[in-house]
Amino acid sequence: MDFNINKSGFYLKIIVFCSVFFLLIFFFLLNKGTDAFVSQDSLKNKTKLKPENSISSRVDETPVLLESEICADKFNIFNEKLENYTLYEKLRLIGVSSTEIMKLTSSFKDYFDFRYALPVHKFTAKTDNAGLIEEFVYKTDPENQFIAVKNENNTFDVSKKEIIPDISIETSEFEIDSSFYEAVIKSGESPALAAQFAEIFSWDIDFYLYPRKHDKIQILYEKKFVNQSFCGYGKILAARYIGSSDSFSAFYFDDGKTKGYYDESGRPLKKMFLRVPVKFGVLTSSFSIRRFHPVHGKYKAHTGIDYGAPKGTPIFATANGTVIFSGWQNGYGNLVILRHPNGYKTYYGHCNTLIARKGDYIEQGQVLARVGETGIATGPHVHYEVRINNQPVDPNTVKAKKGKPVSADKLEAFKTLVQIRTDYMNNQLGRQKEEFIASLDNR
Repeated sequence: MDFNINKSGFYLKIIVFCSVFFLLIFFFLLNKGTDAFVSQDSLKNKTKLKPENSISSRVDETPVLLESEICADKFNIFNEKLENYTLYEKLRLIGVSSTEIMKLTSSFKDYFDFRYALPVHKFTAKTDNAGLIEEFVYKTDPENQFIAVKNENNTFDVSKKEIIPDISIETSEFEIDSSFYEAVIKSGESPALAAQFAEIFSWDIDFYLYPRKHDKIQILYEKKFVNQSFCGYGKILAARYIGSSDSFSAFYFDDGKTKGYYDESGRPLKKMFLRVPVKFGVLTSSFSIRRFHPVHGKYKAHTGIDYGAPKGTPIFATANGTVIFSGWQNGYGNLVILRHPNGYKTYYGHCNTLIARKGDYIEQGQVLARVGETGIATGPHVHYEVRINNQPVDPNTVKAKKGKPVSADKLEAFKTLVQIRTDYMNNQLGRQKEEFIASLDNR
C-alpha cells in the first residue's frame, strides 16, 4: 500500500515539472516572436515615405482639392513630386499596393497616360491606414489637375479641373547688348518669353544675323498667376522690334474666325517660309558659291546655311511639306528633305536623330529631327538648304508669300485695337522711364 502511494506522488511531481517547463518555453518563444514582428515592422517603416497630416515642406503649393475633412487617426496625406521616380514607384513607397495602383491608373485611361509623366509633376494622395487610396490629385502644371475619388464600387471616379489663373498685363523694353536672348534673361524674365517673341517674328527676322547692339524690343504681354505665384506667360498682345536699319511690329488679333499676328497695317506675319530651322544657335557658315571647306581643304560652293547648336537641339520645318527623303546621304550624314509647293525643297543635314519619315506630311514649325554632326562635319550643326526646281538658292533671298490680311469688315476694329495697345504700351514705357530717372535722382 505504501509503495503505491509513493509511486503516485512520484508521477504527480513529474507532471508538474513538465507543465512548468513547457510554460517557460511557450513564454520565451512568444517574446521572441513579438520582437521579430516589431523589428520587421520598423524595417518596413524605414523604406516608406512618412505620411503628412500637414502639407510637406517639399511641395510649396497647397492642393486645390482634397477639401474633405481629414481625420489624423484614420487617414494619411502624402504630398509629393515625382522627381526621378515613376508614379508606381512613388505610390509603392507610401505603402499603396500594386493592385490599388493598377486600379487607380486604369481609371485615368481617358484623362492622362502616366507613361508621359514628368519629374516636375506632383500628386496629393489621401490614404487610409491599410494603404487604400480615398482621394488622389495629380498636377501636371499649376493650371491643370486630375482628381480621382473612390466610389461605392471600390473604383475611382476621375475628373479634370482647369484652374483659371489671374492675368496681369505687363509692358517691358529690352535693349540688346550682346544678344536678344540675354537681354530678356538679364531683365529677370523667363527664357519662355524670349522664345515666344522669336517665334512671332520668325518669318521676318533671323535672330542669328539681324540683332545689333542697342536694338530695342518692346513687348505687351500677359503673365499668369495662381495663388499669387507666377506660373507662366499668356499671349503676347503687341510687340515691336526697333532696329538700327528697320523695325517690325506685331499685334495679336482674333476676329472670331481666324486669329494670329499681324503688322500695324493688318498684313499677317505668317508666311510660307520661316527664316531658320533652329532657335537660338550660332550661324557658322553662310551660303556661298566659293567657300574654303574646312575638311576638304579647298574652295567649293556651300549651297546652304549652317547653324551651330548643341547636339540634340530640335530642328523644325521652315514650311509645310511632304518628306521625300529621310536617311543617310554621303556628306550630308543623316538628312531630311521636304518637298513644298511651286518647286521648292528644303534640306536639313548632319542630323543626329531623324524623327520625320518618308511620306510624312510635316507642318511649319513641326520638329523633324535633332541637331548632330553626322556626315562631313566639324561640330554639331544643321545644314539648311533651299532649292527651287532643284537649284540651290540663298535661303535669305527666298521671298515668302504672305497669307490673307485682316478682312475689310474687321479692319476698322483691328486699327482701333492697334491704337489702344500702342498708346497703352507707350504710356507704360514712359512711366517706367520716369520712375527709373527718379530713382537715380534719389540716390
